[in-house]
Amino acid sequence: MAGYGKPTTFLIPDERPGYFRTNADFVRLFLPEDFDLRPLNFRISKHKAPNTVRIVVLGESAAKGVPAPSFAVAPQLRAQLRHRFPGKEFEVINTGVVGVNSHAVYQIARDLAQFEPDLFVVYMGNNEVVGPYGPGCFYLSQMPPLWLIRASIFVRSTRTGQLLGDVISTLLSSNRRYGKWGGMAMFVNNAVAGDDQRLGAVYDNFASNLRDIIRVASGVGARTVVCTVVANLKDCPPFLSRHRDGLSQSDLLSWKAAFDLGHLAWMLGNSAQAREKLTTALRIDPQFADTHFILGSLDLQSGDVASARAHYVEALHWDALRFRPDARINQIIRNVAKEGTRGVSLLDSAYAMGSDPASPGFVSGREILFEHVHFDWPGNYTLARMMARSSAEAIFGRDSGDEGWLDSDACSEAVAYTPLARLPMLLQTDALVRAPPFTNQLTHVEDEARLAAEIHAARRANAAPEILARAAETAKVAVSRDPENPDLTIILEEIEANLGDLNGALALARRAEDLFPSVVGLATGEASILTGLGRYAEAETVLWRAAAAGADLEMLNRAFADYWARTKRFDEGRRFFDKAIADRPHDLELRVSRAGLLRASGDLAGAEREFRAILAENPASEDSLEALVAVLNSLGRSDEVAKVSAAAADIQPRNHENSLRAAKYFKEKGDLAGVVRTLSAAECNGPVNSAIELELAFDLFQLKRADESMTHLLEARLLSVYEGNAAMTSSIDRLIGRTRPEPQVQAR
Repeated sequence: MAGYGKPTTFLIPDERPGYFRTNADFVRLFLPEDFDLRPLNFRISKHKAPNTVRIVVLGESAAKGVPAPSFAVAPQLRAQLRHRFPGKEFEVINTGVVGVNSHAVYQIARDLAQFEPDLFVVYMGNNEVVGPYGPGCFYLSQMPPLWLIRASIFVRSTRTGQLLGDVISTLLSSNRRYGKWGGMAMFVNNAVAGDDQRLGAVYDNFASNLRDIIRVASGVGARTVVCTVVANLKDCPPFLSRHRDGLSQSDLLSWKAAFDLGHLAWMLGNSAQAREKLTTALRIDPQFADTHFILGSLDLQSGDVASARAHYVEALHWDALRFRPDARINQIIRNVAKEGTRGVSLLDSAYAMGSDPASPGFVSGREILFEHVHFDWPGNYTLARMMARSSAEAIFGRDSGDEGWLDSDACSEAVAYTPLARLPMLLQTDALVRAPPFTNQLTHVEDEARLAAEIHAARRANAAPEILARAAETAKVAVSRDPENPDLTIILEEIEANLGDLNGALALARRAEDLFPSVVGLATGEASILTGLGRYAEAETVLWRAAAAGADLEMLNRAFADYWARTKRFDEGRRFFDKAIADRPHDLELRVSRAGLLRASGDLAGAEREFRAILAENPASEDSLEALVAVLNSLGRSDEVAKVSAAAADIQPRNHENSLRAAKYFKEKGDLAGVVRTLSAAECNGPVNSAIELELAFDLFQLKRADESMTHLLEARLLSVYEGNAAMTSSIDRLIGRTRPEPQVQAR
């Protein structure tokens, strides 16, 4: 009655009568509000149209399609079914959400069951340990009984429950703030080993939630396809290896001697010695995940795929940061699917795609996955095609066979996936893997180098003028065949804007606003196009309309700053930000935008003062540091850039560019420890080349840290091979030979 609280169902009424839209506040039932994680933005009608099949895809980030949902499983599934059954219309509703697990997916299924679904496709299981109520979840790791979890969720879903919760938090001074979503890096201190007793409850809860999702579907006459989940076994080393309990000090010393020699031999390419030493280490401690991973790679190199797979599966099982589904999760999915519930079928994608202990053929790796569980195009295509066949059989009651489906090229044309789209996907993946826990992996340095090479190749490919033209042609054909598809409209809008056809882009932006529910991103995109066309008054109207509709100023402030800068109405922009900052004095994002506006206006001294003030208040602000460096460079004060970078090096160890700048400063000062510290930070958080690794090796040797020096020398050799620098490789081989007699260096 007082209007307190927010609705928490997955779908809420849209402004268009008879339609519902995704609820941006749904995820707050399970994740802290500060994270601001949201479902994909879409609307659906309460009642499906005649001759329409409605399919709901349930799951987490892999089901959503990170890093590019527009090209992921759900849109490909729809494209396949539309092609195979041209007399039908298919709605495929992608409800995947980053960071959730089966507790949230069950609630989504209950909500979507009210919208006349014909089929649920369930692809979940990656986040059962690290998601809400899992033992590896840093913000909500309590594990009460399932009935109590659901009771708690129900209470928080009510407005009265939200009011009581906020009152209690205030009275107990426990209204904890978590800050912005930091991805997997936020979970690195929450280890859960493979023999952790709490895993039993995790598996039981997962099985119960899956059964209840099936029950919900069955209750409204919908069928269900449950899928086992795919993990990267071959090219994703463990995130955290832990020793077995009870390992004595003498055994630990023996293990370390054997493992270190085995690891070094592996890096040298000496397979026989690596296998011998690592087998010894494994006998002492069979639970250390990295040992299994290296032995698996050695077995695969020798052609023993079965043994390699067994070691890789053990490495995943003992990985103490459980961001990948283990074999037990997939076995539960199989068991539940085979319990005989009417209308349920199993798609064993883990078995078919090489990540199950019993899989035949290849071992799952980077051929289908970007990193640990998120699919690249080949993986999404393979899974979507299998899903399409399973879905067709579930819906129409017959096996449609393996003929008549779109091949990879035709499917890419249907969803407008072109080489132009690969670069943004790689850049998003790069942002993910530059942070822990990826930085702790055995192969992080070479993985970063490989990804950097892919990004470089994609940039070069996209520079070709014909790439944009071909992408536009593909997208136009896709839109003409599927004109009500909002994702295709957005794809074509971005391409037209890049081609310089701003009028065409504006028409598409407005078409997208009609197809999508209104969100800030659509408004800022339209405003940017209008500004580019010189239609400033209209652009301003669009932004203020978004603000009046309730859009958070934090989400709009950069769009406003860009608008004031491009229109050169700097005084007006300053007044806007001065007032906003007066109302929200602790909002550093607003101050960053104001400082950027000062810089754009030419007031470099004012911008410098503002960025320095922000850094004094928040020394960890990487955006402010990089902006300050740019200002100082514009002023020709390179000496001060070096000092600022060095001062911030230990405060911002994950700022890759700053670490490299600081290393140069320490090198000039003769501070080898500083060079090692900053180059090591740069190595962890971005791509480095063989020269940097060689510098690390030399400096560590001078600091009498010989073992570490050898490790970096070997990393330098690996990178020189990737770079095609034969002279560097040969030089490093000679260094290794002098350091280690008869090293038998080979390519790994």
